[in-house]
Amino acid sequence: MHALITRQRIARLGGFASTQLAVQLIGFGSGIVLVRYMAQVQYGYYTLALSMVSIAVILTDLGLATAVMAIGGRAMAQAGQNRSALGQLIVDANVLHRRLAWLSFGVLIPCFVVLLLRQQAAPWQVAALTVTIVATAVLSARAGVALSIARLLGHIGIQQKLDLGVNVVKLGLLVAATWLVLDATVASLMNLGVAAATFFMLARHLDTHTDLPAQPSGAHAAALRQHLWKQAPNSVYYVLSSQLALWLIGIFGTAERVAEIGALSRLAALFTVIGAVSAALVYPYFARQDDPAQIAAGFTTVNVFYATLLASLLAVATAFPAPILWVLGGSYGGLHAELVWMVAAATLTAWGGSIYSIGCARGWVLPVGLAASTGLVATAVAASAVDVSTVRGSYMINTATGLVSTLVAFGYFYRQLRRHVRLKTVTP
Repeated sequence: MHALITRQRIARLGGFASTQLAVQLIGFGSGIVLVRYMAQVQYGYYTLALSMVSIAVILTDLGLATAVMAIGGRAMAQAGQNRSALGQLIVDANVLHRRLAWLSFGVLIPCFVVLLLRQQAAPWQVAALTVTIVATAVLSARAGVALSIARLLGHIGIQQKLDLGVNVVKLGLLVAATWLVLDATVASLMNLGVAAATFFMLARHLDTHTDLPAQPSGAHAAALRQHLWKQAPNSVYYVLSSQLALWLIGIFGTAERVAEIGALSRLAALFTVIGAVSAALVYPYFARQDDPAQIAAGFTTVNVFYATLLASLLAVATAFPAPILWVLGGSYGGLHAELVWMVAAATLTAWGGSIYSIGCARGWVLPVGLAASTGLVATAVAASAVDVSTVRGSYMINTATGLVSTLVAFGYFYRQLRRHVRLKTVTP
């Protein structure tokens, strides 16, 4: 039995996954409340706002949280838990994040304003959503950096407590809002509250487990920039390609079609659980592991898991679409074919993203030329063959892009693994 699957790790996985399942069930309940009780046009605006938050988080991070994990993992492998070094790493990362945020929002804010105005949103709501998006993205990205350190330290309990607490509060507030007013602005403000609570609690936790210097030392600045220089182009490509289909509907379609994509995405809660478990337990394992045999065995396990998951979910979505769509309400009950394509796109995207993140945790960053060239070709071919203003066409594009990205990431990781084996063989 290889090191990724041990009795202790399975026990931790079971405990963490069960808590995350509870968190996601609560989050799923919150999503269903939004889908069922928010006007479809408002839910379309909210879906666009969520998309912009995702883009903003990635573009203001550009792999910074992963760089912190990779650099911190190497430091811990050499010198153990050095409180001072980890504190310096956090502060240096925050300085770099501040610069990235200024650059990113200068481009993103005008794009979002134009897109919402095109969907005939009221100017006051456009302004309110823009402010909440900026604040939510900044706090989420900072929380991601802090969480990378907490995961390296093995403090996964803090994430579980935060996730459970804030999601319970959010569900209660959403239920109360259905009796008062529930629109895109109110829901976005609740997301901002979740991001703020998560960030401040993580910052307080790290204050007690690391020695944060009063001023940045710059000791890790060069290493962080070097990692970002390799990873940033891929981050930009992946975030734009993953949101392209939704934005095409936002430009050429209607708010109702955007709302249908947002509603279907609520059914992908399973992938949030998998992503949280992977980020907390799997990625740190690969960051710390150096034995080629253990890395290969762990990589095989990850791919077998996703292949099995894809086959199982496609079978269920094809055989039982009506009961699955029932939970979304009458407005979305007819999206049978769209459901199957959503499952394919979501699973392949999660699969490829997992392989990519595992590689980044080891410092094996996929060359942007390889990722972008293959992905753009797949996207262009798919977009030319489907109706880009429909939900089905959107998910077909995402499926094609996800499949190609997964195959490319798999091939690159396998090549880097073989190179690692050769280096370990030559070096005594």
